[in-house]
Amino acid sequence: MGLVDKNLSLRNRNKMLVGVWEDEDSLVDATQTLVDQGIHIHDVYTPYPVHGLDRVIGVKRSRLARVAFFCGLTGLSLMTLMIWYMYVHDWPVNVGNKPVRFTPSWIPVIFEGTVLCTAFGMGIFFFLRSRMVHGIKNDLLDVRQTDDRMIIAIETTDGVAEADVLKTMKDKGAVEVREMENGIQTVIK
Repeated sequence: MGLVDKNLSLRNRNKMLVGVWEDEDSLVDATQTLVDQGIHIHDVYTPYPVHGLDRVIGVKRSRLARVAFFCGLTGLSLMTLMIWYMYVHDWPVNVGNKPVRFTPSWIPVIFEGTVLCTAFGMGIFFFLRSRMVHGIKNDLLDVRQTDDRMIIAIETTDGVAEADVLKTMKDKGAVEVREMENGIQTVIK
């Protein structure tokens, strides 16, 4: 899998069942019920983080911490090399008969450079991995998913009883239940 995860995209999906919730407690309850029934949930979209939801749908731990470590290591190496080059190799200045080797005055520059490289690296890799690079059209199932609604998206496959899934969603507090096929959504009453 490359930097951009194409499995997250909603384009080119066969058929999806979409449930819309207003309350996070009923959303987590519905999600747990659907997972217990053996239904594979494609994704859950919320405008803010919902505690425990990632464990319910089985999201793996992010690798962003590893990226941060390697970006920090890169920053540490680059800053040490830069300071050594400027202070020791390129323009050695004997100030107060101090040695030109490593001194404590290097520490703040190394620290700030490490933090800078870590922040930029994490930001760049996060946006690439989340498909939020310039020019990619947003995949929104509902415009309210970024405001005040929470959405469960289930991709239907062979062996999924759609009627049972829709009934479970309605029973567990879904305000709207929709069916999406080839990008066209139909509200089910």
